[in-house]
Amino acid sequence: MPTVFVYLSEATYRGPSEFPWHSPDEGARHKVMLFLSQDHASASEAAATSELARFGFSEVSLKQGKPITVEALNAPNMQAFHKHYEEALSAGSSVVWYPNVLPHPAA
Repeated sequence: MPTVFVYLSEATYRGPSEFPWHSPDEGARHKVMLFLSQDHASASEAAATSELARFGFSEVSLKQGKPITVEALNAPNMQAFHKHYEEALSAGSSVVWYPNVLPHPAA
């Protein structure tokens, strides 16, 4: 049975993505939350980084993923993420990006 992991990150949207979606402006850096369905019960930062690239993100600064259960999404502050959990189960992944633009990391 698949496990949905949540990966928090900061990333720059470079576009284009492999599929149409409501993406940020090209070149903008944002906080991003990736919901990723995995067939194994351990985090895979490589898989998460690869999936974010499919969405058009690069320069990914990723935190370790954590598994999430549908029951955890019943908490009042988590209910908005239920649709992303379901999308990860049905499509393999779902991304939430936050509109506040972040500074790019120092070179």
